[in-house]
Amino acid sequence: APLRASRRGRRRPPPLWRPPHASGPRRRRGSSQAMGLTMRPPLLLWALLARATLPCSAIAKGRRKGADYYAILDVPEEADTAAIKKAYRQKSLEFHPDKCELDTDVCQAKFIEVSTAYEVLSDPEKRKVYNRDGEEGLKEGAQSNEQNKAMFRQFFGREPDGNVRIVNQGGRMMFMEEGEPGPKANIYDDTNVTELTGDLYKSYINERDEPWVVMFYKPNDDDSVEVKPEYSKFATQFRDFLKVASVNCREQRDTCRSASINEFPALRWFPEDKKAPPEIFDLGTINQKNLGKWASALMPDYSKVLDDKRQLRQWLDDAKGPSVVLFTDKSSTPPMWKALSREFNNRANLAVVLRCDKSGVFKTPLQREYDVRVPGVVRLDPIDPIGTIAEKFDFQLKKDVLGLWLMKTIAQRKQAGPQATFKEWTRQRYEAGDCGPNDGQICFLWLKAGADPKVEEATKQLAHKYRTDPIKLMWASVELSPSVLEVFHLENSDAEDHFVAFRPKRSRFKVHDGGLTFAELDAFVDGVLSGGPMTGKMTAAKLEL
Repeated sequence: APLRASRRGRRRPPPLWRPPHASGPRRRRGSSQAMGLTMRPPLLLWALLARATLPCSAIAKGRRKGADYYAILDVPEEADTAAIKKAYRQKSLEFHPDKCELDTDVCQAKFIEVSTAYEVLSDPEKRKVYNRDGEEGLKEGAQSNEQNKAMFRQFFGREPDGNVRIVNQGGRMMFMEEGEPGPKANIYDDTNVTELTGDLYKSYINERDEPWVVMFYKPNDDDSVEVKPEYSKFATQFRDFLKVASVNCREQRDTCRSASINEFPALRWFPEDKKAPPEIFDLGTINQKNLGKWASALMPDYSKVLDDKRQLRQWLDDAKGPSVVLFTDKSSTPPMWKALSREFNNRANLAVVLRCDKSGVFKTPLQREYDVRVPGVVRLDPIDPIGTIAEKFDFQLKKDVLGLWLMKTIAQRKQAGPQATFKEWTRQRYEAGDCGPNDGQICFLWLKAGADPKVEEATKQLAHKYRTDPIKLMWASVELSPSVLEVFHLENSDAEDHFVAFRPKRSRFKVHDGGLTFAELDAFVDGVLSGGPMTGKMTAAKLEL
């Protein structure tokens, strides 16, 4: 009873909502209804609160129009960049023509959808616009032509023809190549320039073993067409010395893109080393003269430039194969000679004497030694004294004719068997092992004080006779290397020239005590090779050559 009394005495607060009565609503002065306001049911209030707490992206999703890029990539809207990229890789592979099992058109449409979704969601700014306004909000900043081209390349694996549009065909997004205006046909087919297709480019350029000059052009480009006459004349001038080619970038788009060609015309020098990067033409105007200068400077040169007799002597002693010299009035090695030196590298020994005087008034030092017209080509025998010509080339100075002559000379040399040698004993040869401390062969040395034609002829005959024997015949100048006399205990000798046999590995030697005629020298060499004793012991003094 007291409890009931307390409850009766307590005043209840008015309810938040009162259901309508059949006789009409009860109006109380000061109530909310009387003020023109109607209180909502509690459930509606909770709905409003829940909506207020939803993320903006969830609200935007409800009103976002167009494609659902998150659904296309199958990622949640809060996915980070890494998750979006991973999903894109999986989806693009799924719809790539090499993997997709659906119809080609379906695969293409799906691939475009996936690529477009990734292109938007991977860009923070575009993703922000998309989250707010949907696909409609991106229409003003639609994909650029370059983005369309990138998707085209990824899907088809080739370069598109001109610009690329993405169009809606029958409800499916498809690639549309617009194509470039103007001619597409090759412009060098009627010249000495080799037009390269994609397969030829891979074979000749990517797997090259010789230099190439390549012109990348477009037949619908005015600058490309303008340089055609000059490039054609250059190709005719160098056709015997150099490979000259062109690539039509309208027909061979993938080849030009792989070569990173973005401007036309574009000239590249590809060196014989296929791993080396190409050189870019940098002499300004493309004309025959500048092209010739550029190519000549880049052509590899395996010939030796000779200035004096000492260089000539060393070159002859080091020769492998026939020794052939060009005498020219040019200041640098001519392209024809460079081409021959590359073609016959390691088979013939080519050299050049530059700046010769055609009139014969101001002759170079080596031009004075040889009676040869300029330009002229001669073959030298390493055994012969300086100034002696073994053979003159008396035909027209053309690459193909010179090539045949060199091939004949090489064949004759092989047929003749081992060649006689009588080399100078230099520091380089000594350190390389010729008659050095570890050389097991017998060495015969002519220690000469000066030029003696008779002794030179005798040593030449010795070299010819013993060319197949495992011996070395060499000479050294005692005027330039006086320590050689001390090594063989000859520093107090009255004789000017000496002929010595010695075994470097055993440090033993024997000095010839007779005349220096061929007969006497031959008898001495034969006696040593027959087992004659070597009684001399080389001193420990350092040999200076």
